[in-house]
Amino acid sequence: MAPLNASDIYFGTYATFQTKDKRSGAALAGPDNAVGDRGSIEWRLDEHKHRQAWLVNPYGQAIGFLDQNMSHTLAVLQAKDWEITYILSFTAYSEALGENAYWGQVAIMAYSPKHAESFRSFASSFAREAARGLRPDPSLSARSAEEIARDPLNWKPSSKVKIPDNEVSSVILKDHRSVHDKVLDLGRSKNIGCYIISWAFILGVGACILWFLHCMGIF
Repeated sequence: MAPLNASDIYFGTYATFQTKDKRSGAALAGPDNAVGDRGSIEWRLDEHKHRQAWLVNPYGQAIGFLDQNMSHTLAVLQAKDWEITYILSFTAYSEALGENAYWGQVAIMAYSPKHAESFRSFASSFAREAARGLRPDPSLSARSAEEIARDPLNWKPSSKVKIPDNEVSSVILKDHRSVHDKVLDLGRSKNIGCYIISWAFILGVGACILWFLHCMGIF
């Protein structure tokens, strides 16, 4: 069997996204956009009537858009009937950017229908690593792509990508999945018992801290 060409079955890269304005961008700091979340792409027309790729989170909310170069790349892949998904990597705030102050990066993944099941499993494994703040590299060599197509469950990240230095001063809002995010995950999965226990643990820790501060005479 001839070896697979990675570009024939898979595309992966980190991509920077921007938000429409501060009001809509503020949602990036909220609970519906956690690092490691997987979302989809939808298409809208920009001010020049060009198709632009927008990121839609798991709850159906459009959170930001990609630039025209990345939008064009994804449009070509969509025309090939490839499946496209994204995984949230980090979110940031830069006051110097004005209305586009909220921004971030996602790992973009696209794959051919023939190997979709394998790469969906890979994307799930990748998302778990991203949730830990590890930023694995979404680009794959021909060998890695072939191994994942054959056995996605044995994939292990071999390299990591640093958060890029922006030209303007930025504050990183989220770069990993927090304890609060994980508690919300339990509630959304309808695992009510674990959800209640998790909240009880958090409240218990908070109560201990307050008791300690009281004993120290702080209040």
